[in-house]
Amino acid sequence: MASTSLRPRSDLTRSESEDTRTEADRLREERNFWRHLFDQLVAEFPEPVLVVNDDGVITHWNEEHAALTGIGHEGAIGEKAIDVIGTDGVDETLAEEIARTGESVREDDVRSGQNDGDEWHIRAAGTPLEAPDGDVIGAFEYVSIVTDLVEQREDVKRVQESISDTVNGAVEELLAASETTAETNAELEAFADDQVANLESVRDEMESLSATVEEIAASATEVSDQSATAAELADESRAATTEIVSSIDEVRDATTTLAENSRLLEDRVEEIDTVVDVIDNIADETNLLALNANIQAAQADTNVAGFRVVASEVKELADQSKSEVDTIEDIVGEIRTNTAETIESVETTLDRVDDAIEHARVVDDKQSEIETAATEAATGVDQIADATDDQAASAEEIASMLDSSVDQIRDIATEIETLSETNDSQAERVRNVRDTVRELEAEL
Repeated sequence: MASTSLRPRSDLTRSESEDTRTEADRLREERNFWRHLFDQLVAEFPEPVLVVNDDGVITHWNEEHAALTGIGHEGAIGEKAIDVIGTDGVDETLAEEIARTGESVREDDVRSGQNDGDEWHIRAAGTPLEAPDGDVIGAFEYVSIVTDLVEQREDVKRVQESISDTVNGAVEELLAASETTAETNAELEAFADDQVANLESVRDEMESLSATVEEIAASATEVSDQSATAAELADESRAATTEIVSSIDEVRDATTTLAENSRLLEDRVEEIDTVVDVIDNIADETNLLALNANIQAAQADTNVAGFRVVASEVKELADQSKSEVDTIEDIVGEIRTNTAETIESVETTLDRVDDAIEHARVVDDKQSEIETAATEAATGVDQIADATDDQAASAEEIASMLDSSVDQIRDIATEIETLSETNDSQAERVRNVRDTVRELEAEL
């Protein structure tokens, strides 16, 4: 605009004839023009508007204000503003305050109320109206309806609170999960370290086992050879046992013969004893006859010296025979005793020989079993040796696999450590997100 003031349209189009109008008409027309503009401004203002004079009486009240308060023009125009829209606890309205103080006001707080059960929220502002001389003659107040804004704010607040709660809950859960993950990672790292140590120990044990298995395989081969040798020796021992049994059988036969001869000898001794008894009886009879002869010779008192000599010699021979018979009886007694002892010993020997034969046969049977067991043992040991060789190969393969497993677990431990660091970094980021959300919440 080029000019600093608005002029009536009639001035812009007036003709030369209008110059003859009086100044009063011009001023009246100009007044009416500006009044019309002011009335139009109030009526068409998009927000509720009211105008009061310096006494606080309402001079203007647009439809938006009527719709807001439910009070029409008839109930508002010409009434004191405090009486129309008064609020408990206040003595004047904002328009009256502006008219009184002459200062423009823009409310920061939002006022709320209800109209026909509908809740509304407003925030008012106003400016004083001054006469050309500067005196305040009233006030212009307009109301900004912020119901939608307040509701939107409340919706935003609810959404923000919900988001905040959700984010905070998620953050707390993430932090808890991060802490749990950190603890789990620590446990996994410790477990991985333990597993590495255990696997290294197992690997060492497997290497030692492999060497031991190889030694067992060598020992098994040696035992197999020894078992084969034992089988051969058992076979030879069995043959020797058979010969021993044959020899013992021969000894038994000889012992049996000796027993029979001893019994025959005992029978002959009995016969000798009988003969000795006869001789002894003959000696007794001879001695008795010699005694009688000497008696007869003495009684005859004749020349029987020769007869007496013969009798004496016969007696002497009888005594000598008696003495020899006693000796023979002693010898026969000793022979009888020795023969009895011999028979008893022979019988005992026969019993022992029978036992020896039985034991020899048992030994022969056992030798057969030993030979069979040794053969089976040799076969089994050969199988063990083969299996042990396989076990040694498997142990070496397992040891190699354990080396690979140790390397893999070490890699896993490294990955766990990296994961732990990443988890710590994520936890820090989550904390930053939580702090940022709280800052945004405070700003909202």
